[in-house]
Amino acid sequence: MQPRVARRDGAPAEISLTASRALSVLSAFDGEAPELGVSEIARRLGLSRTVVQRLVHTLEAHRFLEQDQDSRRYRVGVQAFRVGNLFAPGRRFEEAARPEMEALAARTGFTVYLSVLRGDEMVMTAAVEGGGPIRYYARVGQSLPLHSSATGKVALAHLGNARAGELLARTGMRRITAQTVTDRRALLAQLAVVRARGHSVNWEENTPGVASIAAPIRDGRDGLLAVLSIAFATSQAERRQTAALGAQVARSAARISALARDGALARVA
Repeated sequence: MQPRVARRDGAPAEISLTASRALSVLSAFDGEAPELGVSEIARRLGLSRTVVQRLVHTLEAHRFLEQDQDSRRYRVGVQAFRVGNLFAPGRRFEEAARPEMEALAARTGFTVYLSVLRGDEMVMTAAVEGGGPIRYYARVGQSLPLHSSATGKVALAHLGNARAGELLARTGMRRITAQTVTDRRALLAQLAVVRARGHSVNWEENTPGVASIAAPIRDGRDGLLAVLSIAFATSQAERRQTAALGAQVARSAARISALARDGALARVA
């Protein structure tokens, strides 16, 4: 017999047992258990390992789950993050940051992004398109590698060399363009520079002809809330301009961070 729930008018409504089980798999993950193996999920839900395996493979195919290649355990995936981010309270952080993002886009003419560290990659959660003659726009929800993106370097710099080294050992440092840094020691040296100057620069390391500059958005305890960045075609700026642009991005990120320090983000997040 199919399980039933009551509609608003009180009449019974059928629900899908398979969908219900798949959602139960997602609900098995929490802050205390961010990564789980198939057997662990099966025990938590009281389902057979065979059933859970099929559900997990389906959720992974749709990117609601992702598998760690070393531990073989699963964690919540990018698509689940994108859907969950539509929940109104989750969007309020972006709404609070949007005025500053719009101001930065107006000042520079470049597209502005908010990104967060999710697992082993950066995920773009919001964007304000620039008004310049050449517009570079990446899709919200798109994920970026840590080692070859400006946003990823900010996140790695915040984590510190030990944790950054662990992540890089797991993800590798695949050469994506001719400019991609693939030597871990060289990248760790770059992270020290990022910490010192407060912003990171990516010049064609992830996409030929595209540059980006990023700075951290911190909470009141100096934790990393998100990363603010601009992206633009390399034909729109010269390398020597990145310092001035970086200072602009860092100031905007600091203003958004101030909302967290004075409690504003706590009220809207």
